[in-house]
Amino acid sequence: MAKVDLTIRIAGENGEGVLTVGEVLAEALARTGLHIYTFKNLPAEIKGGASMVQVRVGDRLIRSPGDAVDILMAWNQENYDLHVGEVRTGGLVLFDPGECTIEDRPDRQQIPVPLNQITKDVIKVMKSKNVLAFGVLTAYLGISFDIARKMVVESRWGKRKDLLDSNIQALEAGYAYVREHGAALGIRLPVGEQNGHGQLVMTGNDAFCLGALAAGCKFYAGYPITPASDIMETLAKFLPKVGGVLVQTEDEIAAITAVIGASFAGQKGMTATAGPGLALMVEALGLATMEELPLVVVDVQRGGPSTGMPTKTEQADLDLALYGRHGDAPRIVIAPTNAEDCFYTAVQAFNLAEKYQVPVIVLSDQHLSQRTQAISRPDLSTLTIVNRAMPPADGHGTGGNGAHAISRYELTEDGISPMPIPGVHDAPYVATGLEHDAHAHIDYSPTAHVIMTQKRARKVEGAANEPGFVTRYGPDDAQLGLIGWGSSEGPILEALERVVAKGHRVAALIFKMLYPLNEQATRAFIESVPNVAVVELNHSGQFANFLQSRLCIPLLRYNTYTGLPFKAGEIERYIEGVITHG
Repeated sequence: MAKVDLTIRIAGENGEGVLTVGEVLAEALARTGLHIYTFKNLPAEIKGGASMVQVRVGDRLIRSPGDAVDILMAWNQENYDLHVGEVRTGGLVLFDPGECTIEDRPDRQQIPVPLNQITKDVIKVMKSKNVLAFGVLTAYLGISFDIARKMVVESRWGKRKDLLDSNIQALEAGYAYVREHGAALGIRLPVGEQNGHGQLVMTGNDAFCLGALAAGCKFYAGYPITPASDIMETLAKFLPKVGGVLVQTEDEIAAITAVIGASFAGQKGMTATAGPGLALMVEALGLATMEELPLVVVDVQRGGPSTGMPTKTEQADLDLALYGRHGDAPRIVIAPTNAEDCFYTAVQAFNLAEKYQVPVIVLSDQHLSQRTQAISRPDLSTLTIVNRAMPPADGHGTGGNGAHAISRYELTEDGISPMPIPGVHDAPYVATGLEHDAHAHIDYSPTAHVIMTQKRARKVEGAANEPGFVTRYGPDDAQLGLIGWGSSEGPILEALERVVAKGHRVAALIFKMLYPLNEQATRAFIESVPNVAVVELNHSGQFANFLQSRLCIPLLRYNTYTGLPFKAGEIERYIEGVITHG
Protein backbone atom coordinates (compact mmCIF):
# COMPACT_ATOMS: atom_id res chain seq x y z
CA MET A 1 0.00 0.00 0.00
CA ALA A 2 1.33 3.43 -0.89
CA LYS A 3 2.28 5.62 2.07
CA VAL A 4 2.28 8.73 -0.08
CA ASP A 5 -0.38 9.46 -2.70
CA LEU A 6 -1.23 13.12 -3.02
CA THR A 7 -2.88 15.08 -5.83
CA ILE A 8 -2.14 18.81 -6.05
CA ARG A 9 -3.94 21.15 -8.46
CA ILE A 10 -2.91 24.74 -9.30
CA ALA A 11 -5.54 26.74 -11.16
CA GLY A 12 -5.45 30.28 -12.51
CA GLU A 13 -5.59 32.44 -15.62
CA ASN A 14 -3.81 31.16 -18.71
CA GLY A 15 -0.71 33.29 -19.22
CA GLU A 16 -0.05 33.86 -15.49
CA GLY A 17 2.52 31.07 -15.30
CA VAL A 18 0.27 28.46 -13.71
CA LEU A 19 1.64 25.64 -15.86
CA THR A 20 5.22 26.55 -15.02
CA VAL A 21 4.45 26.24 -11.30
CA GLY A 22 3.19 22.69 -11.86
CA GLU A 23 6.08 21.69 -14.09
CA VAL A 24 8.78 22.95 -11.73
CA LEU A 25 6.95 21.54 -8.69
CA ALA A 26 6.78 18.12 -10.35
CA GLU A 27 10.51 18.16 -11.06
CA ALA A 28 11.29 19.29 -7.52
CA LEU A 29 9.26 16.39 -6.12
CA ALA A 30 10.91 13.94 -8.51
CA ARG A 31 14.34 15.12 -7.33
CA THR A 32 13.42 14.00 -3.83
CA GLY A 33 12.97 10.44 -5.09
CA LEU A 34 9.17 10.41 -5.36
CA HIS A 35 7.16 9.40 -8.42
CA ILE A 36 5.20 12.11 -10.21
CA TYR A 37 2.48 12.31 -12.86
CA THR A 38 1.11 15.60 -14.22
CA PHE A 39 -2.13 16.49 -15.96
CA LYS A 40 -2.68 19.78 -17.76
CA ASN A 41 -6.03 21.24 -18.76
CA LEU A 42 -5.69 24.50 -20.62
CA PRO A 43 -7.61 26.51 -23.18
CA ALA A 44 -6.63 26.69 -26.85
CA GLU A 45 -6.07 30.44 -26.66
CA ILE A 46 -2.50 31.66 -26.11
CA LYS A 47 -3.53 33.95 -23.24
CA GLY A 48 -6.65 34.14 -21.11
CA GLY A 49 -9.15 31.57 -19.90
CA ALA A 50 -9.11 29.07 -17.07
CA SER A 51 -5.95 26.99 -16.93
CA MET A 52 -4.84 24.32 -14.50
CA VAL A 53 -2.05 21.85 -13.92
CA GLN A 54 -2.29 18.86 -11.59
CA VAL A 55 0.61 17.01 -10.00
CA ARG A 56 0.05 13.59 -8.47
CA VAL A 57 2.95 12.47 -6.30
CA GLY A 58 3.56 9.13 -4.63
CA ASP A 59 6.18 6.77 -3.27
CA ARG A 60 5.45 4.13 -5.91
CA LEU A 61 4.67 4.07 -9.63
CA ILE A 62 1.72 6.32 -10.51
CA ARG A 63 -0.42 5.25 -13.43
CA SER A 64 -3.19 7.86 -13.67
CA PRO A 65 -3.91 11.54 -12.92
CA GLY A 66 -5.81 10.84 -9.68
CA ASP A 67 -9.50 10.63 -8.84
CA ALA A 68 -9.87 13.57 -6.44
CA VAL A 69 -7.85 16.64 -5.47
CA ASP A 70 -6.08 16.69 -2.09
CA ILE A 71 -4.73 20.25 -2.37
CA LEU A 72 -6.23 22.96 -4.58
CA MET A 73 -4.50 26.30 -5.02
CA ALA A 74 -7.00 28.67 -6.68
CA TRP A 75 -5.69 31.98 -7.97
CA ASN A 76 -9.05 33.58 -8.81
CA GLN A 77 -12.80 33.21 -8.42
CA GLU A 78 -13.41 31.45 -11.73
CA ASN A 79 -10.93 28.72 -10.95
CA TYR A 80 -12.13 28.36 -7.37
CA ASP A 81 -15.67 27.80 -8.65
CA LEU A 82 -14.50 25.40 -11.37
CA HIS A 83 -12.39 23.14 -9.19
CA VAL A 84 -13.51 23.31 -5.56
CA GLY A 85 -16.08 20.56 -6.16
CA GLU A 86 -13.30 18.08 -6.99
CA VAL A 87 -11.49 18.52 -3.65
CA ARG A 88 -11.88 15.39 -1.55
CA THR A 89 -13.46 15.40 1.89
CA GLY A 90 -10.78 16.51 4.33
CA GLY A 91 -8.75 18.10 1.56
CA LEU A 92 -7.21 21.55 1.52
CA VAL A 93 -8.01 24.67 -0.51
CA LEU A 94 -5.43 27.45 -0.71
CA PHE A 95 -7.16 30.54 -2.08
CA ASP A 96 -6.27 34.18 -2.68
CA PRO A 97 -8.66 36.14 -0.42
CA GLY A 98 -8.33 39.24 -2.59
CA GLU A 99 -9.60 37.32 -5.61
CA CYS A 100 -11.96 34.68 -4.21
CA THR A 101 -15.19 34.73 -2.25
CA ILE A 102 -15.37 31.24 -0.83
CA GLU A 103 -18.32 29.12 0.20
CA ASP A 104 -18.50 27.67 3.69
CA ARG A 105 -17.25 24.09 3.42
CA PRO A 106 -16.81 22.41 6.83
CA ASP A 107 -15.75 19.18 5.11
CA ARG A 108 -12.37 20.65 4.09
CA GLN A 109 -9.73 23.17 5.14
CA GLN A 110 -9.72 26.51 3.34
CA ILE A 111 -6.63 28.63 3.99
CA PRO A 112 -6.13 32.16 2.62
CA VAL A 113 -2.85 32.78 0.78
CA PRO A 114 -2.78 36.40 -0.46
CA LEU A 115 -0.64 35.84 -3.55
CA ASN A 116 -1.50 39.15 -5.21
CA GLN A 117 -1.04 41.23 -2.05
CA ILE A 118 2.35 39.69 -1.18
CA THR A 119 3.53 40.07 -4.77
CA LYS A 120 2.49 43.75 -4.91
CA ASP A 121 3.58 44.83 -1.41
CA VAL A 122 6.65 42.69 -0.74
CA ILE A 123 8.11 41.55 -4.05
CA LYS A 124 6.81 44.44 -6.17
CA VAL A 125 7.26 42.45 -9.42
CA MET A 126 4.02 40.82 -10.59
CA LYS A 127 5.84 38.42 -12.92
CA SER A 128 7.21 36.69 -9.81
CA LYS A 129 3.76 35.74 -8.54
CA ASN A 130 4.08 32.19 -9.83
CA VAL A 131 7.41 31.75 -8.01
CA LEU A 132 5.70 32.87 -4.81
CA ALA A 133 3.00 30.23 -5.38
CA PHE A 134 5.71 27.64 -5.99
CA GLY A 135 7.42 28.62 -2.73
CA VAL A 136 4.21 28.29 -0.74
CA LEU A 137 3.60 24.80 -2.12
CA THR A 138 7.16 23.49 -1.75
CA ALA A 139 7.42 24.83 1.81
CA TYR A 140 4.06 23.34 2.67
CA LEU A 141 5.04 19.94 1.23
CA GLY A 142 8.28 19.82 3.18
CA ILE A 143 10.72 20.31 0.29
CA SER A 144 13.89 21.98 1.54
CA PHE A 145 14.52 25.58 0.59
CA ASP A 146 17.84 24.59 -1.02
CA ILE A 147 16.12 22.19 -3.45
CA ALA A 148 13.42 24.77 -4.22
CA ARG A 149 16.00 27.51 -4.78
CA LYS A 150 18.00 25.25 -7.07
CA MET A 151 14.85 24.55 -9.08
CA VAL A 152 14.09 28.28 -9.43
CA VAL A 153 17.62 29.02 -10.62
CA GLU A 154 17.81 26.09 -13.03
CA SER A 155 14.29 26.30 -14.47
CA ARG A 156 12.94 28.78 -16.99
CA TRP A 157 12.62 31.27 -14.11
CA GLY A 158 16.40 31.40 -13.84
CA LYS A 159 16.86 32.24 -17.51
CA ARG A 160 15.48 35.73 -16.92
CA LYS A 161 18.51 37.28 -15.22
CA ASP A 162 16.64 40.56 -14.82
CA LEU A 163 14.01 38.76 -12.73
CA LEU A 164 16.24 36.34 -10.82
CA ASP A 165 16.57 38.51 -7.70
CA SER A 166 12.82 39.10 -7.48
CA ASN A 167 12.17 35.40 -8.10
CA ILE A 168 14.45 34.37 -5.23
CA GLN A 169 12.76 37.01 -3.07
CA ALA A 170 9.37 35.55 -4.03
CA LEU A 171 10.53 32.06 -3.09
CA GLU A 172 11.74 33.31 0.29
CA ALA A 173 8.40 35.06 0.83
CA GLY A 174 6.56 31.80 0.13
CA TYR A 175 8.58 29.93 2.76
CA ALA A 176 8.16 32.80 5.22
CA TYR A 177 4.38 32.73 4.78
CA VAL A 178 4.21 29.01 5.49
CA ARG A 179 6.42 29.37 8.58
CA GLU A 180 4.03 31.99 9.94
CA HIS A 181 0.90 29.96 9.15
CA GLY A 182 2.33 26.46 9.42
CA ALA A 183 0.09 25.38 12.27
CA ALA A 184 -2.94 25.62 10.01
CA LEU A 185 -1.34 23.61 7.22
CA GLY A 186 -1.60 19.97 8.18
CA ILE A 187 -0.07 17.84 5.39
CA ARG A 188 3.61 17.34 4.76
CA LEU A 189 5.30 14.86 2.46
CA PRO A 190 8.14 12.77 3.90
CA VAL A 191 10.66 14.04 1.36
CA GLY A 192 14.43 14.13 1.58
CA GLU A 193 17.29 15.00 -0.72
CA GLN A 194 17.64 11.68 -2.52
CA ASN A 195 18.38 13.20 -5.94
CA GLY A 196 15.65 11.20 -7.61
CA HIS A 197 17.60 7.91 -7.90
CA GLY A 198 18.77 8.87 -11.40
CA GLN A 199 15.25 9.53 -12.66
CA LEU A 200 14.66 11.63 -15.75
CA VAL A 201 11.70 14.00 -15.63
CA MET A 202 10.13 14.57 -19.03
CA THR A 203 6.98 14.65 -21.10
CA GLY A 204 5.87 11.92 -23.47
CA ASN A 205 6.79 14.12 -26.44
CA ASP A 206 10.32 14.69 -25.11
CA ALA A 207 10.78 10.98 -24.38
CA PHE A 208 9.70 10.15 -27.92
CA CYS A 209 12.25 12.59 -29.32
CA LEU A 210 15.06 10.97 -27.37
CA GLY A 211 13.94 7.54 -28.51
CA ALA A 212 13.92 8.70 -32.13
CA LEU A 213 17.48 9.97 -31.78
CA ALA A 214 18.55 6.70 -30.16
CA ALA A 215 17.00 4.80 -33.08
CA GLY A 216 19.09 6.78 -35.55
CA CYS A 217 16.61 9.37 -36.83
CA LYS A 218 18.51 11.92 -38.92
CA PHE A 219 15.72 13.82 -40.66
CA TYR A 220 12.54 15.51 -39.45
CA ALA A 221 10.09 17.58 -41.45
CA GLY A 222 6.97 19.03 -39.93
CA TYR A 223 4.40 21.79 -39.72
CA PRO A 224 3.45 23.21 -36.29
CA ILE A 225 0.21 21.87 -34.85
CA THR A 226 -0.99 21.44 -31.26
CA PRO A 227 -0.18 19.17 -29.44
CA ALA A 228 2.61 17.79 -31.65
CA SER A 229 4.66 20.98 -32.00
CA ASP A 230 6.77 20.13 -28.93
CA ILE A 231 8.32 17.26 -30.89
CA MET A 232 9.57 19.57 -33.61
CA GLU A 233 10.81 22.14 -31.08
CA THR A 234 12.76 19.52 -29.12
CA LEU A 235 14.29 17.90 -32.20
CA ALA A 236 15.27 21.34 -33.50
CA LYS A 237 17.62 21.55 -30.50
CA PHE A 238 19.09 18.07 -30.73
CA LEU A 239 19.02 16.82 -34.33
CA PRO A 240 21.86 19.13 -35.50
CA LYS A 241 24.03 17.81 -32.64
CA VAL A 242 23.91 14.30 -34.14
CA GLY A 243 24.38 15.41 -37.74
CA GLY A 244 20.68 15.47 -38.50
CA VAL A 245 18.48 17.94 -40.36
CA LEU A 246 15.14 19.49 -39.39
CA VAL A 247 12.91 21.33 -41.85
CA GLN A 248 9.79 23.32 -40.97
CA THR A 249 7.63 22.98 -44.05
CA GLU A 250 4.75 25.07 -45.36
CA ASP A 251 2.16 22.35 -44.63
CA GLU A 252 1.73 18.71 -43.68
CA ILE A 253 1.76 17.47 -47.28
CA ALA A 254 5.18 19.01 -47.81
CA ALA A 255 6.34 17.53 -44.50
CA ILE A 256 5.56 13.91 -45.29
CA THR A 257 6.78 14.10 -48.88
CA ALA A 258 10.07 15.54 -47.61
CA VAL A 259 10.38 12.56 -45.25
CA ILE A 260 9.66 10.21 -48.17
CA GLY A 261 12.51 11.83 -50.10
CA ALA A 262 14.87 11.48 -47.15
CA SER A 263 13.95 7.82 -46.77
CA PHE A 264 14.59 7.15 -50.47
CA ALA A 265 18.03 8.71 -49.95
CA GLY A 266 18.75 6.29 -47.11
CA GLN A 267 17.97 8.37 -44.01
CA LYS A 268 15.72 7.43 -41.12
CA GLY A 269 13.04 10.13 -41.13
CA MET A 270 9.87 11.10 -39.32
CA THR A 271 7.17 13.72 -38.99
CA ALA A 272 4.64 14.47 -36.26
CA THR A 273 1.17 15.95 -36.47
CA ALA A 274 -2.37 15.75 -35.08
CA GLY A 275 -5.55 14.40 -36.65
CA PRO A 276 -6.14 17.26 -39.14
CA GLY A 277 -2.55 16.98 -40.37
CA LEU A 278 -2.67 13.19 -40.66
CA ALA A 279 -5.75 13.57 -42.87
CA LEU A 280 -3.69 15.70 -45.26
CA MET A 281 -0.93 13.09 -45.33
CA VAL A 282 -3.12 10.22 -46.49
CA GLU A 283 -2.23 10.40 -50.19
CA ALA A 284 1.50 10.56 -49.48
CA LEU A 285 1.23 7.60 -47.10
CA GLY A 286 -0.04 5.62 -50.08
CA LEU A 287 3.00 6.76 -52.07
CA ALA A 288 5.37 5.54 -49.35
CA THR A 289 3.50 2.23 -49.25
CA MET A 290 3.77 1.75 -53.00
CA GLU A 291 7.45 2.68 -53.02
CA GLU A 292 8.05 0.46 -49.95
CA LEU A 293 9.87 3.20 -48.06
CA PRO A 294 10.28 3.20 -44.29
CA LEU A 295 9.13 6.26 -42.34
CA VAL A 296 7.50 7.19 -39.02
CA VAL A 297 4.46 9.44 -38.55
CA VAL A 298 3.46 10.43 -35.02
CA ASP A 299 -0.19 11.42 -34.61
CA VAL A 300 -0.69 13.19 -31.27
CA GLN A 301 -4.46 12.78 -31.09
CA ARG A 302 -6.64 15.62 -29.82
CA GLY A 303 -10.35 16.08 -29.18
CA GLY A 304 -13.03 16.25 -31.84
CA PRO A 305 -13.13 16.47 -35.64
CA SER A 306 -11.96 19.56 -37.57
CA THR A 307 -10.27 22.10 -35.29
CA GLY A 308 -12.18 20.48 -32.44
CA MET A 309 -10.46 20.83 -29.06
CA PRO A 310 -6.74 21.29 -29.78
CA THR A 311 -5.67 21.18 -26.13
CA LYS A 312 -7.83 18.23 -25.03
CA THR A 313 -7.25 14.50 -25.36
CA GLU A 314 -9.00 11.67 -27.21
CA GLN A 315 -8.33 8.29 -28.84
CA ALA A 316 -10.47 8.97 -31.88
CA ASP A 317 -7.98 8.88 -34.79
CA LEU A 318 -7.76 5.09 -34.87
CA ASP A 319 -10.15 4.77 -37.82
CA LEU A 320 -8.08 7.32 -39.73
CA ALA A 321 -4.84 5.48 -38.95
CA LEU A 322 -6.30 2.09 -39.91
CA TYR A 323 -8.47 3.00 -42.88
CA GLY A 324 -7.28 6.41 -44.07
CA ARG A 325 -6.00 5.29 -47.43
CA HIS A 326 -6.96 4.78 -51.04
CA GLY A 327 -6.42 1.34 -52.48
CA ASP A 328 -4.88 -1.46 -50.44
CA ALA A 329 -2.13 0.42 -48.62
CA PRO A 330 -1.15 -1.56 -45.52
CA ARG A 331 0.81 0.13 -42.77
CA ILE A 332 1.74 -0.61 -39.15
CA VAL A 333 -0.09 1.24 -36.36
CA ILE A 334 1.26 1.27 -32.80
CA ALA A 335 0.51 3.25 -29.63
CA PRO A 336 2.74 4.04 -26.62
CA THR A 337 1.32 3.52 -23.14
CA ASN A 338 3.13 6.01 -20.87
CA ALA A 339 5.88 8.63 -20.93
CA GLU A 340 8.69 6.12 -20.40
CA ASP A 341 7.22 3.84 -23.04
CA CYS A 342 7.27 6.74 -25.52
CA PHE A 343 11.07 6.40 -25.58
CA TYR A 344 10.99 2.68 -26.37
CA THR A 345 8.03 3.00 -28.74
CA ALA A 346 10.03 5.48 -30.81
CA VAL A 347 12.82 2.93 -31.15
CA GLN A 348 10.29 0.21 -32.01
CA ALA A 349 8.58 2.43 -34.59
CA PHE A 350 11.82 3.02 -36.48
CA ASN A 351 12.80 -0.65 -36.17
CA LEU A 352 9.46 -1.77 -37.60
CA ALA A 353 9.58 0.79 -40.40
CA GLU A 354 13.10 -0.24 -41.37
CA LYS A 355 12.52 -3.99 -41.07
CA TYR A 356 9.26 -4.06 -43.05
CA GLN A 357 9.94 -1.04 -45.29
CA VAL A 358 6.54 0.54 -44.57
CA PRO A 359 5.08 3.65 -42.98
CA VAL A 360 4.54 3.27 -39.23
CA ILE A 361 1.87 5.45 -37.60
CA VAL A 362 2.32 6.09 -33.89
CA LEU A 363 -0.88 7.05 -32.06
CA SER A 364 -0.01 9.19 -29.06
CA ASP A 365 -2.50 11.67 -27.56
CA GLN A 366 -2.54 15.12 -25.96
CA HIS A 367 -2.55 13.88 -22.38
CA LEU A 368 0.24 11.37 -22.89
CA SER A 369 2.36 13.71 -24.98
CA GLN A 370 2.24 16.69 -22.62
CA ARG A 371 2.10 15.06 -19.20
CA THR A 372 5.29 14.81 -17.18
CA GLN A 373 6.47 11.64 -15.49
CA ALA A 374 9.66 10.52 -13.78
CA ILE A 375 11.21 7.73 -15.82
CA SER A 376 14.22 5.47 -15.37
CA ARG A 377 17.28 6.50 -17.31
CA PRO A 378 17.39 4.24 -20.41
CA ASP A 379 20.37 1.94 -20.86
CA LEU A 380 21.23 2.57 -24.49
CA SER A 381 23.51 -0.46 -24.61
CA THR A 382 20.47 -2.74 -24.29
CA LEU A 383 18.65 -1.30 -27.30
CA THR A 384 18.33 -3.30 -30.51
CA ILE A 385 18.54 -1.00 -33.54
CA VAL A 386 17.29 -2.33 -36.87
CA ASN A 387 18.37 -0.95 -40.25
CA ARG A 388 16.79 -1.67 -43.60
CA ALA A 389 17.93 -4.62 -45.71
CA MET A 390 20.32 -3.44 -48.44
CA PRO A 391 22.37 -5.09 -51.18
CA PRO A 392 26.17 -5.13 -50.76
CA ALA A 393 27.68 -1.62 -50.93
CA ASP A 394 29.43 -2.36 -54.24
CA GLY A 395 26.70 -4.58 -55.57
CA HIS A 396 24.16 -4.35 -58.34
CA GLY A 397 20.61 -5.59 -58.16
CA THR A 398 20.01 -9.21 -57.35
CA GLY A 399 18.93 -9.90 -60.89
CA GLY A 400 22.35 -9.25 -62.45
CA ASN A 401 24.35 -6.27 -63.72
CA GLY A 402 22.85 -3.12 -65.19
CA ALA A 403 19.94 -0.86 -64.30
CA HIS A 404 17.41 -3.00 -66.16
CA ALA A 405 18.30 -6.08 -64.11
CA ILE A 406 17.79 -4.56 -60.64
CA SER A 407 15.21 -6.39 -58.56
CA ARG A 408 14.39 -3.59 -56.13
CA TYR A 409 11.06 -5.28 -55.41
CA GLU A 410 12.39 -8.82 -55.52
CA LEU A 411 9.75 -11.39 -54.62
CA THR A 412 10.83 -12.97 -51.35
CA GLU A 413 9.07 -15.29 -48.92
CA ASP A 414 8.48 -12.55 -46.35
CA GLY A 415 7.88 -9.83 -48.95
CA ILE A 416 10.90 -7.75 -47.90
CA SER A 417 13.40 -6.85 -50.62
CA PRO A 418 16.90 -5.33 -50.34
CA MET A 419 16.74 -1.56 -50.83
CA PRO A 420 19.54 0.16 -52.80
CA ILE A 421 20.55 3.66 -51.68
CA PRO A 422 21.43 6.33 -54.29
CA GLY A 423 25.13 7.14 -54.14
CA VAL A 424 25.88 4.05 -52.06
CA HIS A 425 24.87 1.21 -54.36
CA ASP A 426 25.55 0.99 -58.09
CA ALA A 427 21.95 -0.03 -58.56
CA PRO A 428 19.76 2.85 -59.75
CA TYR A 429 16.01 2.38 -59.86
CA VAL A 430 12.95 4.58 -60.20
CA ALA A 431 10.69 4.67 -57.14
CA THR A 432 7.25 5.43 -58.51
CA GLY A 433 3.71 5.59 -57.22
CA LEU A 434 2.58 3.65 -60.29
CA GLU A 435 2.19 -0.09 -60.13
CA HIS A 436 5.39 -1.87 -61.10
CA ASP A 437 7.10 -5.22 -61.35
CA ALA A 438 10.01 -6.62 -59.35
CA HIS A 439 12.47 -4.49 -61.35
CA ALA A 440 10.57 -1.24 -60.58
CA HIS A 441 9.32 -1.07 -64.18
CA ILE A 442 5.81 0.32 -64.57
CA ASP A 443 3.43 -2.58 -65.12
CA TYR A 444 -0.38 -2.28 -65.16
CA SER A 445 -1.05 -5.93 -65.94
CA PRO A 446 -3.44 -7.91 -63.73
CA THR A 447 -0.65 -10.35 -62.94
CA ALA A 448 1.76 -7.65 -61.74
CA HIS A 449 -0.89 -5.93 -59.62
CA VAL A 450 -1.93 -9.18 -57.91
CA ILE A 451 1.67 -10.18 -57.21
CA MET A 452 2.76 -6.79 -55.85
CA THR A 453 -0.42 -6.25 -53.81
CA GLN A 454 0.14 -9.61 -52.14
CA LYS A 455 3.81 -8.76 -51.58
CA ARG A 456 2.99 -5.49 -49.81
CA ALA A 457 0.34 -7.16 -47.65
CA ARG A 458 2.57 -10.13 -46.82
CA LYS A 459 5.24 -7.85 -45.38
CA VAL A 460 2.90 -6.15 -42.92
CA GLU A 461 1.09 -9.34 -41.91
CA GLY A 462 4.40 -10.68 -40.64
CA ALA A 463 4.59 -7.86 -38.09
CA ALA A 464 1.57 -9.25 -36.19
CA ASN A 465 3.84 -11.79 -34.51
CA GLU A 466 6.40 -9.26 -33.27
CA PRO A 467 6.89 -9.89 -29.52
CA GLY A 468 6.07 -7.39 -26.79
CA PHE A 469 3.16 -5.54 -28.36
CA VAL A 470 0.26 -7.31 -26.59
CA THR A 471 0.38 -7.91 -22.83
CA ARG A 472 -2.02 -9.73 -20.53
CA TYR A 473 -2.47 -8.81 -16.86
CA GLY A 474 -4.49 -10.49 -14.12
CA PRO A 475 -5.62 -14.05 -13.28
CA ASP A 476 -6.26 -16.77 -15.85
CA ASP A 477 -9.71 -17.49 -14.35
CA ALA A 478 -10.99 -13.90 -14.54
CA GLN A 479 -14.71 -13.19 -14.42
CA LEU A 480 -14.29 -10.03 -16.52
CA GLY A 481 -11.71 -8.94 -19.06
CA LEU A 482 -10.80 -5.42 -20.13
CA ILE A 483 -9.15 -4.55 -23.43
CA GLY A 484 -7.34 -1.24 -23.79
CA TRP A 485 -4.80 0.38 -26.03
CA GLY A 486 -2.18 3.07 -25.80
CA SER A 487 -2.37 5.54 -22.95
CA SER A 488 -5.48 3.92 -21.43
CA GLU A 489 -3.17 1.28 -20.00
CA GLY A 490 -2.30 3.20 -16.82
CA PRO A 491 -5.83 3.92 -15.53
CA ILE A 492 -6.94 0.39 -16.50
CA LEU A 493 -4.11 -1.26 -14.55
CA GLU A 494 -4.64 0.98 -11.51
CA ALA A 495 -8.36 0.12 -11.51
CA LEU A 496 -7.40 -3.55 -11.88
CA GLU A 497 -5.20 -3.37 -8.78
CA ARG A 498 -8.07 -1.86 -6.77
CA VAL A 499 -10.73 -4.39 -7.74
CA VAL A 500 -8.38 -7.36 -7.35
CA ALA A 501 -7.58 -6.11 -3.84
CA LYS A 502 -11.34 -6.27 -3.18
CA GLY A 503 -11.44 -9.91 -4.23
CA HIS A 504 -12.68 -9.58 -7.81
CA ARG A 505 -11.05 -11.61 -10.57
CA VAL A 506 -10.44 -9.23 -13.45
CA ALA A 507 -7.88 -9.40 -16.25
CA ALA A 508 -6.72 -6.96 -18.91
CA LEU A 509 -5.20 -7.20 -22.37
CA ILE A 510 -3.29 -4.09 -23.43
CA PHE A 511 -2.41 -3.47 -27.08
CA LYS A 512 0.55 -1.47 -28.30
CA MET A 513 0.29 -2.76 -31.87
CA LEU A 514 -3.16 -2.10 -33.28
CA TYR A 515 -2.44 -3.12 -36.86
CA PRO A 516 -1.68 -5.75 -37.89
CA LEU A 517 -3.74 -7.44 -35.21
CA ASN A 518 -2.36 -10.36 -33.24
CA GLU A 519 -5.56 -12.36 -33.69
CA GLN A 520 -4.29 -15.43 -31.85
CA ALA A 521 -3.55 -13.56 -28.60
CA THR A 522 -6.74 -11.51 -28.89
CA ARG A 523 -9.02 -14.49 -29.48
CA ALA A 524 -7.37 -16.51 -26.71
CA PHE A 525 -7.99 -13.69 -24.21
CA ILE A 526 -11.60 -13.09 -25.24
CA GLU A 527 -12.42 -16.80 -25.08
CA SER A 528 -10.83 -17.13 -21.62
CA VAL A 529 -13.32 -14.85 -19.81
CA PRO A 530 -17.15 -14.69 -19.78
CA ASN A 531 -17.35 -10.97 -20.59
CA VAL A 532 -14.91 -8.57 -22.24
CA ALA A 533 -15.18 -4.78 -22.36
CA VAL A 534 -13.11 -2.49 -24.58
CA VAL A 535 -12.09 0.70 -22.78
CA GLU A 536 -11.23 3.70 -24.96
CA LEU A 537 -11.45 7.49 -25.15
CA ASN A 538 -13.87 7.94 -28.04
CA HIS A 539 -17.61 7.88 -28.69
CA SER A 540 -17.85 5.31 -31.45
CA GLY A 541 -15.79 2.49 -29.92
CA GLN A 542 -13.30 2.40 -32.79
CA PHE A 543 -11.06 -0.38 -31.50
CA ALA A 544 -14.08 -2.40 -30.36
CA ASN A 545 -15.54 -2.08 -33.86
CA PHE A 546 -12.24 -3.16 -35.40
CA LEU A 547 -11.97 -6.22 -33.14
CA GLN A 548 -15.56 -7.26 -33.79
CA SER A 549 -15.11 -6.91 -37.55
CA ARG A 550 -12.05 -9.16 -37.45
CA LEU A 551 -13.17 -11.72 -34.86
CA CYS A 552 -16.98 -11.67 -35.10
CA ILE A 553 -17.24 -11.77 -31.29
CA PRO A 554 -19.57 -9.38 -29.40
CA LEU A 555 -17.84 -7.06 -26.93
CA LEU A 556 -18.93 -4.70 -24.18
CA ARG A 557 -17.77 -1.10 -24.42
CA TYR A 558 -16.79 1.57 -21.94
CA ASN A 559 -16.26 4.90 -23.66
CA THR A 560 -15.75 8.44 -22.45
CA TYR A 561 -15.21 11.46 -24.69
CA THR A 562 -15.01 14.51 -22.46
CA GLY A 563 -11.62 15.62 -23.72
CA LEU A 564 -10.15 14.55 -20.37
CA PRO A 565 -8.14 11.37 -19.62
CA PHE A 566 -9.56 8.36 -17.82
CA LYS A 567 -9.62 8.32 -14.03
CA ALA A 568 -8.89 4.96 -12.46
CA GLY A 569 -11.93 5.40 -10.22
CA GLU A 570 -14.24 5.68 -13.23
CA ILE A 571 -13.02 2.36 -14.59
CA GLU A 572 -13.16 0.80 -11.13
CA ARG A 573 -16.83 1.74 -10.78
CA TYR A 574 -17.57 0.40 -14.27
CA ILE A 575 -15.94 -2.94 -13.43
CA GLU A 576 -17.92 -3.29 -10.22
CA GLY A 577 -21.13 -2.39 -12.03
CA VAL A 578 -20.59 -5.08 -14.66
CA ILE A 579 -19.67 -7.70 -12.06
CA THR A 580 -22.65 -6.80 -9.88
CA HIS A 581 -25.33 -6.38 -12.54
CA GLY A 582 -23.90 -8.29 -15.48
